[in-house]
This record gives sequence, C-alpha cells and structure tokens, in this order.
Amino acid sequence: MTQAFPRSVRALVALGLCAAALATTSCSTLQAALPEGFATRATAYPVSGHSPRRFNEPVRFGPYSALQMREGATFSWTLPFAVADLKRTTKPVAFTLVARGEAPVEVQCLARASWVGIGSASRRLEVDVGALDGPMLDCGLRMDGESPQRLQLGRMGHRMSGTLEAPWGGHYAVESLHGYAGSRWPAGTPTAYRVGLGDDTVAVVDVVNAGRVHLADGLDAGQRVYVAAAAASLLLLDPELGE
Repeated sequence: MTQAFPRSVRALVALGLCAAALATTSCSTLQAALPEGFATRATAYPVSGHSPRRFNEPVRFGPYSALQMREGATFSWTLPFAVADLKRTTKPVAFTLVARGEAPVEVQCLARASWVGIGSASRRLEVDVGALDGPMLDCGLRMDGESPQRLQLGRMGHRMSGTLEAPWGGHYAVESLHGYAGSRWPAGTPTAYRVGLGDDTVAVVDVVNAGRVHLADGLDAGQRVYVAAAAASLLLLDPELGE
C-alpha cells in the first residue's frame, strides 16, 4: 500500500527527471530503457494513437492495427464511511488486432483501481488498495479458432506485474520497467512493460511519449500478432487510473 501524491507533485518530479535525463536533448526524444542486449534482436515500431490519445482512435504500430475500438466511459463511485471513504474506478475497452495475412485477435479488457481516502481535503491521505481488489488490468485475448487466454497486470506500489497466457501454451511474465534510455534516474510510473519467459524478453512496450513496441525477431508470425495484441492492451492502460 502506498501514499498517493498530488498530480502537481508528480508533474514536477517528471519535469525534473526529464531535465536530468536529457540535459542536451529534447524531452520529446525521451524513450524507455530496454533490457540489456534486447534492441539488437528485436524490431522497433513507432506507435500512433497512444499519446495524444483520442477517444476510440485506433492504435497502430508497424503492420499491426487495433481496430473496431470500443472504449467505455471511465466510471467512478465513492462509498463514505465514518472515518474514511472507498473510491473505485473502472474503464472497459475492446478492440480487434489485425495484420495482413494473419488471424485477427479479439481483445476485451477491464481496468480498475481502488483507493481508501482518510482526512479532509487539505490534509488527506489516499492509500492504493487495488492489490486487494484483483488485477488492475484484466483482459481476454482470443485468436481466431482458439480458446480465450488472459492478460492480467496488478499494481504493488509503483511497480506492476502479471502474466500473459498464450494459445500455444506459453505463460509469459509481464512487468513494468521504470528507466529512461541514457539515464540512471528511475520513474515513479512505468516507462515500459516487459513480456518475457525467464530471462528471455519477447516484447517491450515503451509508453513514453508517442510510444514504441519492440518485438523479438525470434517470434513467428502468429506469435507476433498475438503479442502485438497484448502490447496494444498495455498501451491503452492508464497506470494512474483513479488517482
């Protein structure tokens, strides 16, 4: 459980990190740090539709497109108690990931966040209790002709971790990364998400600025479109949902 800091404070911290990380370049060139050696055996695809994000806009990178986007409204409710209140926020999204010559992947996701607030508006403490409420991101992915598989990602403090099941029997770990390329300063919110089997990284989803998706060259075409669908799901996740 962690204390939540005001967005203004996080914005100042992010600005300071940007200045420290890129003293000689522009913040617009900032990218996530990749696992050592991964860039030499992966293909990087710039992303469109991630940031800035427009409602129901397709997300595209390389030959992959998340189409038929159906974003639900962000819904929040607050339940007051005698000395505290409970806030819960949810947001659904669904889309179909397509690539020429490959079977489509249908995706349905629900993002959720839960917080307990204590104190007045001027002296308020908010505690993230999402870990007690199930995964922050819970998705079902279904390739044409295959059974649905799950992508789940939970938040513990500033870091996030989970799993991606695959129709070929793979069970991948998903974890947030918090580094910037060329900098030793970490970020409070994720700069990327890594998908891998043990030490073998198969994808990195860079969510800094417009975003980039890095897919390992060793994946076959069917595996790549499926992992690309998971990547699109991660690009659409707001790690500050409910804050």
